[in-house]
Amino acid sequence: MSDRDAILAAISTPERAVRDISGLIGDRIAFGPVPAGPGGMATARAVGVVGKLRGRQIGGTGTEVHVPVQLDLTVDIGARAVPVEARMTVRIGLEACLAPDADHVVVEVDEIGPDDIALETKTSGIGGVLVRRLGNLDAEIRHHVIGYVTDLLASPEARDLRRIDLDEASDTA
Repeated sequence: MSDRDAILAAISTPERAVRDISGLIGDRIAFGPVPAGPGGMATARAVGVVGKLRGRQIGGTGTEVHVPVQLDLTVDIGARAVPVEARMTVRIGLEACLAPDADHVVVEVDEIGPDDIALETKTSGIGGVLVRRLGNLDAEIRHHVIGYVTDLLASPEARDLRRIDLDEASDTA
C-alpha cells in the first residue's frame, strides 16, 4: 500500500463515515406529501425511524454505510388512506480521494440507485393490493427515498463533511 493509500485508508474509516452520515440523517426521517402512482393519481407521506448504521471498508479507500429505516407510509387515493409498512436498508458508497493540491481529502459519494435499497413492504386490504400492484409501490418508495438521500448528501452540511483537511484528519479520524 502506498503512503497516499495509507493516508486515505486512515482517514476514510467506516466509523467516521457512520458517525458523519448518522449526524446528517438523525434518528427520524419524514417526507411528503409527494405525488405517487401513475400520473400522480395518489399522494404519499412517510415518517420513519432510523436504526443503527453499519459501515465497512471496501478496498483501501472506499467505505460502505448501511442505513436501516422502518418507514410508515400513508398513500392517499381519493378519500381512501392506505397504510404501508416498509423496512429498508439504504446502501451509501463513499470513496476518499486526495485533492490535487494534496492538502485535503475529498469524499465522493456513489450515485444511489434502486439496487442500493433493500426493501420489504407490507399492506393489507383491497386498497393495499391496488397500491401494491397498480401503483408499483416498491418502485415509488425507492424513487422517493433516492431523492431524499441524494438531497441530504448534497446539502451544505454534507459537502462540509466530505472535505477533510489533512492537518485536521488525525484529530477527527
